Amino acid sequence: MSTREIQDIAFKPGVFMFDGGIQNEGMIVPQYNIRLAKIEYYFIPSSRLEDYNKAKQASSHAAHRYYGNLVPESSIKQARI
Repeated sequence: MSTREIQDIAFKPGVFMFDGGIQNEGMIVPQYNIRLAKIEYYFIPSSRLEDYNKAKQASSHAAHRYYGNLVPESSIKQARI
């Protein structure tokens, strides 16, 4: 998927297909990495979405790292929202 397509589906729960045909239900969360000066994408599995949302409401700036997995942009192949 292109960067534009990924930005369109960011923060929306759905089913995502990754490299190797692996499908997981969850949400893609973009985060800007200041040190690397680039956007990184984290996949939050559906089983951890509630915890992630609670942490975000409590202003946790690192919730994406605690509850998600860093995924290379090129590994996200398809999404069903």
